[in-house]
Amino acid sequence: MVRQSRFTLALVTALVSMGVLSISLYVPSLPAIRAEFAVGPDAVQRTLTFFLVGFAGAQLVIGPLSDRFGRRPVLLGGLIGYMAAGLLCAMAPDILSLTIGRFLQGFAACVGPVVGRAVVRDLFEGPAAGRAFGLIGTALAVVPALAPILGGVIQTRLGWEAAFLTLAAVGLALFAICMRRLDETIRERLPNAMEPARLLTIYGGLIRNRYYVGHAMAGGFVFGGFFGYMTDAPFLFIEELQVPPDLFGFLLVFTVAGYASGSYTSGRLAGVLPGRHIILAGTGIAVAAALMLLAFSEELSLARVIGPMTLYALGFGLTLPASLAGALGPFPRVAGSASALLGFIQMAAAGASSAIVQPLYDGTARSLGLVVLGMSVTALVGYAVLTHGRTPAEADRESAR
Repeated sequence: MVRQSRFTLALVTALVSMGVLSISLYVPSLPAIRAEFAVGPDAVQRTLTFFLVGFAGAQLVIGPLSDRFGRRPVLLGGLIGYMAAGLLCAMAPDILSLTIGRFLQGFAACVGPVVGRAVVRDLFEGPAAGRAFGLIGTALAVVPALAPILGGVIQTRLGWEAAFLTLAAVGLALFAICMRRLDETIRERLPNAMEPARLLTIYGGLIRNRYYVGHAMAGGFVFGGFFGYMTDAPFLFIEELQVPPDLFGFLLVFTVAGYASGSYTSGRLAGVLPGRHIILAGTGIAVAAALMLLAFSEELSLARVIGPMTLYALGFGLTLPASLAGALGPFPRVAGSASALLGFIQMAAAGASSAIVQPLYDGTARSLGLVVLGMSVTALVGYAVLTHGRTPAEADRESAR
């Protein structure tokens, strides 16, 4: 049983990483794609934004689908779509086609994180869920550490199209493993999970639930700030500071190490400290790091960007596992839908961060500092205000009304 649980956690980690992998593997290719299609940075960055739009919107459908038909069939169908979208992106003849392909890829990629989080909620409860999310978060840090390095090598040797072929191959591998090894985890399917009136009732109830929204804002907006960094970093480092694409990924190791340290610490503290204390500490560290980045932004250098963002990633790592466990814990009856809305809020914040930082880009880190600060302050204040005086038991009672 322990061995099976470890395998399930490893597989869930791979599934949850689909969104991060789909972004970080091709990030070193953004300047090359810009040169290939002779467009500006904003047009290339929109391929990131539209990926997030598809990723965010689909979650509102994928979550209820998994409640209605089960985790396994929905996951397998999504992986087939993910493979097809990867091939479409690799064959894109222009930037518009690539942007559409990325939207479709984002739509399909969301199946991994949504179903993966719901599987954890199906199998673990309370502090055990917090520890599971902490372990997943720590292991997940390997993806943004290694994927840009691999993506840089692929870009240098094979070109940007090969990055999307690699993503299609990953989808195929996950499909084969899930077909063979993943059992259904949902205890009871909900026949009416897709009824529009019910969806409106569930999502409306979650949105009105201050405890849920506070936790969703904490993890979502801190993630949004980190994604702003992922959007700007290729242009700041590769174009402005002349870092070669195959070395770009190594620079992300610092922020990934910060995230892994925070996520590991968050998992270790679950059950020892209240989740609220962990989240307040994490978001507070993120705000301090954002202020540091903004203060250092007048002169562009690797140390002035990477140093503050490494500290920011530490706060992000502390916050995310505790916010996930806190948001999903009180809602076992609608775990798929709650996971879907949680992912929607997270990706909506990331999309907003990307959309804001694009037109403000001026070759310095000032716009990045402003966006990161805005996102982290929103996370801290939103969480502190909305969850003040609230308990999981009260949130559960509200959801049952």
